[in-house]
Amino acid sequence: MALINRIEDLVKSEVNAFLDKAEDPKKLAAQLLTELNDALSDCRATAAEIMCEQKALHRRYAQYEKQIDTWQQRAEHALSKGREDLAKAALTEKQQLVDNQQQLTQQQSILDETLIKLKDDADKLVSKIQVLKTKQLQLERTQRTYSARLKVQQTLHCEEVANVISRFEQLESKVERIEAQVDSYDLGQSSTAEQFAQFERDEKINASLAQLKQQMQSNAAPANA
Repeated sequence: MALINRIEDLVKSEVNAFLDKAEDPKKLAAQLLTELNDALSDCRATAAEIMCEQKALHRRYAQYEKQIDTWQQRAEHALSKGREDLAKAALTEKQQLVDNQQQLTQQQSILDETLIKLKDDADKLVSKIQVLKTKQLQLERTQRTYSARLKVQQTLHCEEVANVISRFEQLESKVERIEAQVDSYDLGQSSTAEQFAQFERDEKINASLAQLKQQMQSNAAPANA
Protein backbone atom coordinates (compact mmCIF):
# COMPACT_ATOMS: atom_id res chain seq x y z
CA MET A 1 0.00 0.00 0.00
CA ALA A 2 1.27 3.46 -0.92
CA LEU A 3 0.24 4.87 2.45
CA ILE A 4 2.21 2.27 4.39
CA ASN A 5 5.28 2.86 2.23
CA ARG A 6 4.99 6.59 2.80
CA ILE A 7 4.62 6.14 6.54
CA GLU A 8 7.58 3.75 6.69
CA ASP A 9 9.72 6.35 4.91
CA LEU A 10 8.72 8.96 7.45
CA VAL A 11 9.20 6.85 10.54
CA LYS A 12 12.56 5.58 9.29
CA SER A 13 13.85 9.10 8.70
CA GLU A 14 15.91 10.50 11.57
CA VAL A 15 14.78 13.89 12.81
CA ASN A 16 18.32 14.95 13.74
CA ALA A 17 19.67 14.14 10.27
CA PHE A 18 16.72 15.91 8.69
CA LEU A 19 17.28 19.06 10.73
CA ASP A 20 21.05 19.02 10.23
CA LYS A 21 20.51 19.41 6.50
CA ALA A 22 18.09 22.28 6.99
CA GLU A 23 19.02 25.81 5.97
CA ASP A 24 16.26 27.05 8.26
CA PRO A 25 15.82 24.43 11.02
CA LYS A 26 12.76 26.13 12.47
CA LYS A 27 10.92 26.26 9.16
CA LEU A 28 11.98 22.76 8.16
CA ALA A 29 10.98 21.36 11.56
CA ALA A 30 7.51 22.87 11.11
CA GLN A 31 7.31 21.34 7.63
CA LEU A 32 8.34 17.91 8.91
CA LEU A 33 5.87 18.18 11.79
CA THR A 34 3.10 18.91 9.30
CA GLU A 35 4.07 15.90 7.21
CA LEU A 36 4.19 13.63 10.26
CA ASN A 37 0.79 14.81 11.47
CA ASP A 38 -0.69 14.36 7.99
CA ALA A 39 0.74 10.85 7.81
CA LEU A 40 -0.63 10.09 11.27
CA SER A 41 -4.08 11.30 10.23
CA ASP A 42 -3.95 9.18 7.07
CA CYS A 43 -2.74 6.24 9.12
CA ARG A 44 -5.61 6.52 11.57
CA ALA A 45 -8.18 7.08 8.83
CA THR A 46 -6.94 4.01 6.93
CA ALA A 47 -6.97 1.95 10.13
CA ALA A 48 -10.58 3.01 10.74
CA GLU A 49 -11.51 1.92 7.20
CA ILE A 50 -9.81 -1.44 7.70
CA MET A 51 -11.64 -2.02 10.98
CA CYS A 52 -14.93 -1.26 9.22
CA GLU A 53 -14.01 -3.71 6.47
CA GLN A 54 -13.14 -6.32 9.11
CA LYS A 55 -16.58 -5.97 10.65
CA ALA A 56 -18.16 -6.38 7.20
CA LEU A 57 -16.10 -9.54 6.62
CA HIS A 58 -17.21 -10.93 9.98
CA ARG A 59 -20.83 -10.35 9.03
CA ARG A 60 -20.36 -12.04 5.64
CA TYR A 61 -18.53 -14.94 7.30
CA ALA A 62 -21.42 -15.42 9.74
CA GLN A 63 -23.89 -15.33 6.83
CA TYR A 64 -21.88 -17.96 4.95
CA GLU A 65 -21.82 -20.08 8.10
CA LYS A 66 -25.63 -20.05 8.30
CA GLN A 67 -25.96 -20.83 4.59
CA ILE A 68 -23.46 -23.70 4.93
CA ASP A 69 -25.54 -25.19 7.74
CA THR A 70 -28.69 -24.78 5.66
CA TRP A 71 -27.24 -26.59 2.61
CA GLN A 72 -25.83 -29.30 4.87
CA GLN A 73 -29.31 -29.90 6.29
CA ARG A 74 -30.83 -29.91 2.78
CA ALA A 75 -28.27 -32.42 1.58
CA GLU A 76 -29.03 -34.70 4.52
CA HIS A 77 -32.77 -34.34 3.99
CA ALA A 78 -32.54 -35.04 0.25
CA LEU A 79 -30.35 -38.09 0.86
CA SER A 80 -32.80 -39.39 3.45
CA LYS A 81 -35.52 -39.19 0.81
CA GLY A 82 -33.45 -41.03 -1.73
CA ARG A 83 -32.69 -37.95 -3.80
CA GLU A 84 -28.94 -38.38 -4.14
CA ASP A 85 -28.90 -35.92 -7.03
CA LEU A 86 -30.37 -33.16 -4.87
CA ALA A 87 -28.06 -34.07 -2.02
CA LYS A 88 -25.08 -33.78 -4.34
CA ALA A 89 -26.31 -30.39 -5.63
CA ALA A 90 -26.78 -29.17 -2.06
CA LEU A 91 -23.25 -30.27 -1.16
CA THR A 92 -21.96 -28.41 -4.24
CA GLU A 93 -23.62 -25.22 -3.00
CA LYS A 94 -22.18 -25.84 0.44
CA GLN A 95 -18.65 -26.30 -0.95
CA GLN A 96 -18.92 -23.03 -2.86
CA LEU A 97 -19.82 -21.28 0.37
CA VAL A 98 -16.93 -22.98 2.17
CA ASP A 99 -14.56 -21.76 -0.55
CA ASN A 100 -15.96 -18.25 -0.13
CA GLN A 101 -15.36 -18.52 3.60
CA GLN A 102 -11.74 -19.48 3.02
CA GLN A 103 -11.29 -16.43 0.79
CA LEU A 104 -12.76 -14.26 3.52
CA THR A 105 -10.37 -15.82 6.00
CA GLN A 106 -7.43 -14.96 3.76
CA GLN A 107 -8.70 -11.40 3.33
CA GLN A 108 -9.17 -11.14 7.07
CA SER A 109 -5.60 -12.31 7.65
CA ILE A 110 -4.28 -9.66 5.24
CA LEU A 111 -6.36 -6.97 6.93
CA ASP A 112 -5.14 -8.07 10.36
CA GLU A 113 -1.50 -7.84 9.28
CA THR A 114 -2.08 -4.47 7.65
CA LEU A 115 -3.83 -3.13 10.74
CA ILE A 116 -0.98 -4.29 12.97
CA LYS A 117 1.52 -2.49 10.73
CA LEU A 118 -0.60 0.65 10.73
CA LYS A 119 -0.89 0.65 14.52
CA ASP A 120 2.85 0.11 14.85
CA ASP A 121 3.55 2.92 12.39
CA ALA A 122 1.08 5.18 14.19
CA ASP A 123 2.92 4.59 17.47
CA LYS A 124 6.23 5.40 15.79
CA LEU A 125 4.77 8.54 14.24
CA VAL A 126 3.46 9.71 17.61
CA SER A 127 6.91 9.13 19.11
CA LYS A 128 8.60 11.06 16.29
CA ILE A 129 6.12 13.91 16.65
CA GLN A 130 6.83 14.15 20.37
CA VAL A 131 10.58 14.17 19.73
CA LEU A 132 10.21 16.85 17.09
CA LYS A 133 8.01 19.02 19.30
CA THR A 134 10.58 18.73 22.08
CA LYS A 135 13.34 19.77 19.68
CA GLN A 136 11.22 22.69 18.50
CA LEU A 137 10.81 23.92 22.06
CA GLN A 138 14.52 23.49 22.72
CA LEU A 139 15.36 25.38 19.54
CA GLU A 140 12.99 28.22 20.42
CA ARG A 141 14.37 28.46 23.97
CA THR A 142 17.93 28.46 22.67
CA GLN A 143 17.13 31.16 20.12
CA ARG A 144 15.41 33.33 22.74
CA THR A 145 18.28 32.85 25.17
CA TYR A 146 20.98 33.80 22.70
CA SER A 147 18.92 36.67 21.31
CA ALA A 148 18.53 38.05 24.82
CA ARG A 149 22.23 37.59 25.58
CA LEU A 150 23.20 39.21 22.31
CA LYS A 151 20.99 42.20 23.08
CA VAL A 152 22.52 42.52 26.53
CA GLN A 153 26.05 42.30 25.17
CA GLN A 154 25.30 44.84 22.47
CA THR A 155 23.85 47.15 25.09
CA LEU A 156 26.81 46.73 27.43
CA HIS A 157 29.28 47.42 24.64
CA CYS A 158 27.33 50.34 23.25
CA GLU A 159 29.49 53.50 23.08
CA GLU A 160 26.61 55.66 24.28
CA VAL A 161 26.20 53.54 27.41
CA ALA A 162 29.92 53.77 28.08
CA ASN A 163 29.77 57.58 27.73
CA VAL A 164 26.85 57.82 30.13
CA ILE A 165 28.63 55.64 32.69
CA SER A 166 31.76 57.79 32.33
CA ARG A 167 29.74 60.97 32.88
CA PHE A 168 28.15 59.50 35.97
CA GLU A 169 31.56 58.59 37.32
CA GLN A 170 32.76 62.14 36.73
CA LEU A 171 29.68 63.57 38.43
CA GLU A 172 30.20 61.19 41.34
CA SER A 173 33.77 62.42 41.72
CA LYS A 174 32.57 66.06 41.78
CA VAL A 175 29.99 65.27 44.43
CA GLU A 176 32.63 63.53 46.54
CA ARG A 177 34.92 66.59 46.27
CA ILE A 178 32.08 68.88 47.37
CA GLU A 179 31.31 66.61 50.32
CA ALA A 180 34.98 66.68 51.29
CA GLN A 181 34.99 70.51 51.20
CA VAL A 182 31.91 70.67 53.40
CA ASP A 183 33.46 68.23 55.87
CA SER A 184 36.66 70.30 55.96
CA TYR A 185 34.74 73.39 57.16
CA ASP A 186 33.47 71.46 60.14
CA LEU A 187 36.94 70.42 61.25
CA GLY A 188 37.95 72.12 64.54
CA GLN A 189 34.50 73.63 65.07
CA SER A 190 32.13 72.35 67.72
CA SER A 191 28.51 72.19 66.95
CA THR A 192 26.01 74.34 68.89
CA ALA A 193 24.71 71.27 70.71
CA GLU A 194 28.24 70.34 71.80
CA GLN A 195 28.87 73.91 72.99
CA PHE A 196 25.70 73.91 75.10
CA ALA A 197 26.63 70.53 76.55
CA GLN A 198 30.08 71.87 77.55
CA PHE A 199 28.47 74.99 78.99
CA GLU A 200 26.18 72.93 81.19
CA ARG A 201 29.08 70.77 82.36
CA ASP A 202 31.06 73.90 83.29
CA GLU A 203 28.14 75.28 85.30
CA LYS A 204 27.84 72.07 87.27
CA ILE A 205 31.57 72.03 87.96
CA ASN A 206 31.53 75.69 89.08
CA ALA A 207 28.56 75.06 91.35
CA SER A 208 30.32 72.06 92.88
CA LEU A 209 33.47 74.17 93.38
CA ALA A 210 31.55 76.94 95.12
CA GLN A 211 29.82 74.44 97.36
CA LEU A 212 33.17 72.88 98.25
CA LYS A 213 34.68 76.29 99.14
CA GLN A 214 31.73 77.16 101.34
CA GLN A 215 31.99 73.83 103.10
CA MET A 216 35.70 74.27 103.75
CA GLN A 217 35.17 77.79 105.12
CA SER A 218 32.47 76.50 107.46
CA ASN A 219 34.81 73.78 108.74
CA ALA A 220 37.65 76.31 109.26
CA ALA A 221 35.60 78.83 111.32
CA PRO A 222 35.19 76.67 114.52
CA ALA A 223 38.85 75.86 114.46
CA ASN A 224 39.88 79.56 114.51
CA ALA A 225 37.51 80.26 117.38
